[in-house]
Amino acid sequence: MNKELKNKKTQLSIPCHWSKEIIEEILSQKPRLQNIELKEVYGALAHGGPIGHGRSRTAVGQVSENNAVSFVKFLHSKGLKFTYLLNAPFKFNQDKNLLKKVNQYLFWILEELKPDALSISSHELMRYVRKIDNEIPIYISTIAGVKTVEDLKRFIDIKPIRVIPHHDVGKEWKNLKKIVEFSQKNGIEVELMVTESCLYQCPNREKHYEYLSKENQDAPFHLVCNARKFILPREFLLAGGIIRPEDLSFYEEMGIRHFKITGRSKPANWLPEVVNAYQQRRYKGNLIRLLGIDPSLKAEEWFFIDNQALNGFLKNFPRTNNLDAKIKYCEKWAIKLYLQKKLYALDGSYYLVDEKNNSLKLIGQGGKKISFIIKNELSQSKF
Repeated sequence: MNKELKNKKTQLSIPCHWSKEIIEEILSQKPRLQNIELKEVYGALAHGGPIGHGRSRTAVGQVSENNAVSFVKFLHSKGLKFTYLLNAPFKFNQDKNLLKKVNQYLFWILEELKPDALSISSHELMRYVRKIDNEIPIYISTIAGVKTVEDLKRFIDIKPIRVIPHHDVGKEWKNLKKIVEFSQKNGIEVELMVTESCLYQCPNREKHYEYLSKENQDAPFHLVCNARKFILPREFLLAGGIIRPEDLSFYEEMGIRHFKITGRSKPANWLPEVVNAYQQRRYKGNLIRLLGIDPSLKAEEWFFIDNQALNGFLKNFPRTNNLDAKIKYCEKWAIKLYLQKKLYALDGSYYLVDEKNNSLKLIGQGGKKISFIIKNELSQSKF
């Protein structure tokens, strides 16, 4: 790592809940170390206009256009930047009426709201924005699915200044290292999500985002996704979007200086605790509490993984891209935590340790919380 990068402060981006009080509370918290700072807030109007964003309109905070403008001015007064999300899958489809609505929406965003950057997933939309504004910083959203350097190269024409890779890349270090090296040569920042528990190599990822863009809801996918995690707890350890506060330094050594806390659909009062954990670079408590899991599940109240018991987990995580090796490693840790009573459910669920097959798996349909998820959603998917 070059000296200039080594001395650069690590920066956090946090979800917007449109609450000045929450921002004030977060800013009043003092980091234990001075080499990590809150720098950006990201969000979008709940309705998402004609483009949409990466959550359903009912899952995020509601705010009027005037109050949104006021909130962005407030952030700027506090030395914080604001990134607007236009990150739903999107195509014009030669629809003139849609084009008119997009123009009106972009005009309001660029001329009235005046964000510091736009986070976009659609290459087509990025190119269109560049015709309107050649200077506004564009971030490549994680929904664009950048997993390799070749994926990233496709977006060079729009002059991106940041890429948030596909959530799997947090556990695919060979690809991540190449992305970082390429990005440094091309003036692109790499930002990793740290509280995103999406399944590793999720088979429904593209369907999920497409469904969200058309139906403006994603609850069915969230429930199916979480059902797999509770049946096979290794999935929490395998998820590439989960980076513990204690493990930021591993990625910083790769040259990454931007980390993103996800959780726009979480209650606003959840955020200060999570930001504090990452600024302190340590957390004594339930790892599930830090994650942006669907808040309706209240998973942190009935499923527990001791965050501190995971010290050392990342150090020996397989460097290979071999999936079987990663699964075996995560199963080994899941079993270890379960036997040490550092991983368990409080809803009456029990797990079976199969030492012969090196696995930890839910027995039956689980307790009252887990069985609810399974009965309602799992019957439609095969894991």
